[in-house]
Amino acid sequence: MLELTFDADARALYAYFTDINEGDDASQLEIPGVFLLDAARQIVGVQLQLASAPKKSFLQYAQGFEELHYNEENHQLTLSFGQHEVATSEELPYEAIVDLDRKGRALGIEIQAMIEFGLNDRLEALNPWLVAFDEDGDAEFDEDDESDDEQPEVKAAPQAAAEVDDDEDGPVVHHLPVKPNLPKPLLPTDQEVHSGFVALVGKPNVGKSTLLNAYLGQKVSIVSPKPQTTRVPVRGILNGPDAQIIFVDTPGIHKPRHKLGNFMVDVAKKAVPNADVICFMVDITVPPNRMDREIAQMVLLSRKPHILVLNKVDATDEADKHLQEYRDLAPWEMEVAVSARDKLGMETLLAEIVKRLPVGHRLYPEDQLSDVSERTLVAEMIREKVMLNTEEEIPHSVAVEVEEWEDRGKVIYIRANISVEKDSQKGIIIGAGGSMLRKIGATSRFEIERSIGRQIYLDLWIKVRENWRQKPNELRWLGYDVKYYRD
Repeated sequence: MLELTFDADARALYAYFTDINEGDDASQLEIPGVFLLDAARQIVGVQLQLASAPKKSFLQYAQGFEELHYNEENHQLTLSFGQHEVATSEELPYEAIVDLDRKGRALGIEIQAMIEFGLNDRLEALNPWLVAFDEDGDAEFDEDDESDDEQPEVKAAPQAAAEVDDDEDGPVVHHLPVKPNLPKPLLPTDQEVHSGFVALVGKPNVGKSTLLNAYLGQKVSIVSPKPQTTRVPVRGILNGPDAQIIFVDTPGIHKPRHKLGNFMVDVAKKAVPNADVICFMVDITVPPNRMDREIAQMVLLSRKPHILVLNKVDATDEADKHLQEYRDLAPWEMEVAVSARDKLGMETLLAEIVKRLPVGHRLYPEDQLSDVSERTLVAEMIREKVMLNTEEEIPHSVAVEVEEWEDRGKVIYIRANISVEKDSQKGIIIGAGGSMLRKIGATSRFEIERSIGRQIYLDLWIKVRENWRQKPNELRWLGYDVKYYRD
């Protein structure tokens, strides 16, 4: 029998075909579909529409589950529970997420709903399949102190031992722990701790925002597969028993082609001399280029403690070859291999950062997670959904500003403007019959509600600001002004 779990906080149903260990899911596939409802509007199934016929191995783990049916003619994947008659269907507000292993085999499916759908009240027919959602599923994993012998070997680490003297073989590249053991209890704020600013610098799309969000356990900096997603420095505050680390997620340093690009590079460079520790983050799946060399020199000139962070080590077989090329860029104080996506190597990196921070008082209250305001975070979440759902012409031509925020009791009313540079871009974001704008609104609303813990009414408007990325006045109006980020 196929087991289901329900996460009430995330408003999500999970159906997994096999047991999943940390790192088993290598990629994801998003599939549109519908909820299948009975006459009482209880969920009795889900039907997903694949774009084309999958590989034969796609449903390998799902074999034998009578609840799952695949129609080869129309590429429909149906999960039906019990002998209930389907009376109606309702479109999934977000595409279902299928977790895939490295061979493209489906491990399981995640299905989410909007708050007004009332998923929690529609599970009566699914009760025989539901198992308790284990919110503390990782707890015993964190407490396992005797699993060192079972740690997987990491290809990126050139040494067989965990540590090697710097004098003999250069700085240490540590083996990756399976899961980071992040700080737990907090000390009173009047005690001295290691505290300071840690600049995350590097080219666009190397994983800086993903690393920051992984450390904090929730999103404070938006991410997307497209480069130059981060536009302003974002401070994320991690409190531990003996440290307060203020991570500064900077825009990717690149060769700018417009005034917005100049602004992004300027604020990224200004974060370097003001930091107490600099983490130069690179994508180990590719060799360094000219921009990497320029950033490395900038880091060295700052004369601040500097760590080379080798990201995506789990995604390449050529890490050893590229490692030496990155080593040659500068005499790094330390090298640490991580996977920001899979949260590997983070404990080691954290320990190396704390060693290099000055001792003093905490700079922020212990319960503060970021210096980003709720309005700014909401605007960034909307921009992220625009970037994820639109094609090449659109993402970097978009800016979002929250113009109205009103608490109306049961809901918060938020009105936001999405600014673009051309009328044609406005049409793309609206989509046929408003379909794209509805999709952006739905996915944004889900993430905003999850972040602020309130139901919202999101009112999105599209505004054309012609060639705004090249106009200083427009940039200042939208908040892209270097003077705001001097410190």
